Amino acid sequence: MPYNPDIANTFFRAGEIEAWGRGIERIITACKNDGFSTPEFRYDASGIWTTFKFEYPERATTQNGQNTTQKTIQKTIQKTIQKLTEQQQAILVYLNEHPNATRKELCAKIPDATMGGIIHNLSRLQELGLLKRIGGRKQGYWQIIE
Repeated sequence: MPYNPDIANTFFRAGEIEAWGRGIERIITACKNDGFSTPEFRYDASGIWTTFKFEYPERATTQNGQNTTQKTIQKTIQKTIQKLTEQQQAILVYLNEHPNATRKELCAKIPDATMGGIIHNLSRLQELGLLKRIGGRKQGYWQIIE
């Protein structure tokens, strides 16, 4: 018997419940199919508790144990870096050596740079996930994401 028949009926009409009592079976099957460990189920007076373990699926690692996701990220970053403009590359080089640099300082140190160009390129580098601002404008610094 469902604990809350109204909610159970809503899920049944939405197609999320095929038949009463099949939810645990579907959860276990989905976890196994995706390479995750089987969740733990605990029953008590307040109902049923499901505990999922946070583990990486086996299919995310190669046979020699290296994570394929990390390899993919590195390849994507390398391709992205190759597509950067000269000014964006110059910004990254300068910020690598001077993480506390301001926009005004970047504008002065990078050849042919305008304040608008610096602002645009800093935003673009952040969108690409290559650069991150840690802290505020006055006390913060730039972190290059590798």
